[in-house]
Amino acid sequence: MRQKEARRSGKVQPEFGNKEIITRLKTRFLADGTYVFEDQLDVKRMVTTKVITCSAWLLEMYELKAGELFFTRGQTDVYPTTKCFGIFYPPFTISQPCLRKMKGRVIGMAAAKPLPGIPSVPTIFEMNSVMLPSGAGQVSEILKAGSNRQSIEVNPKASSLSVRAKGLIDKTRAMDPSIARIAARLGVTHEHLSRQFRRDYGMSPRDYLHQLRLADVPLQLARGEAIADVSQEVGYGDLSRFYKQFRKSTKTSPALCRKMVAPRRA
Repeated sequence: MRQKEARRSGKVQPEFGNKEIITRLKTRFLADGTYVFEDQLDVKRMVTTKVITCSAWLLEMYELKAGELFFTRGQTDVYPTTKCFGIFYPPFTISQPCLRKMKGRVIGMAAAKPLPGIPSVPTIFEMNSVMLPSGAGQVSEILKAGSNRQSIEVNPKASSLSVRAKGLIDKTRAMDPSIARIAARLGVTHEHLSRQFRRDYGMSPRDYLHQLRLADVPLQLARGEAIADVSQEVGYGDLSRFYKQFRKSTKTSPALCRKMVAPRRA
């Protein structure tokens, strides 16, 4: 994902390839510390990506004018049945959305604050209308009010080996865990674990670790935390290594990401 600045509007745009664009219109923090944003969607072609969450949850509420968004779930694809729908990503989950010729808008909320009664797996649901909640306390109400809820976890039938390995990576992510040691702890070779993990989740355990570590970084940057401090917090003692992994994952720099997510009103 490349970042570019719109010269006339002053808005920062994350750009997918040369044609697919999502424009961030608004960003701010609510009174309870929940981060909210509004995006304008104009995706020209089909884009497939992965959404990986760390300690923070994410709620997105869509109003589509054209195109579609669907999720790969195992061997099937999950589609919303209306143009107005919500998506909830709990902490420590993997999803694979596909965006095709989309136009519309999305309002999002994110926070690391625990929420009662939330789904344990990523979930898509229908909504009657999209409006900005006053805080994280309303998220559970939004989820309960949603209809036709469907799971969108990337692989609901992942092997026990991959699930256990993922759990260990989740718990030890900030300590630079050795995948080889995790494999040995689970009684298999590094090579066998990597093959099975890739088969189940579409990425190696090491790639998952790096993406997991970086998942909360935009929220931390939005809070105004120094880049060097964020690097330490997510487990990168070497700042240059943090920059390298961040660029590899997001195709942009931490400084440009901070500019895009910084609180502001349109």
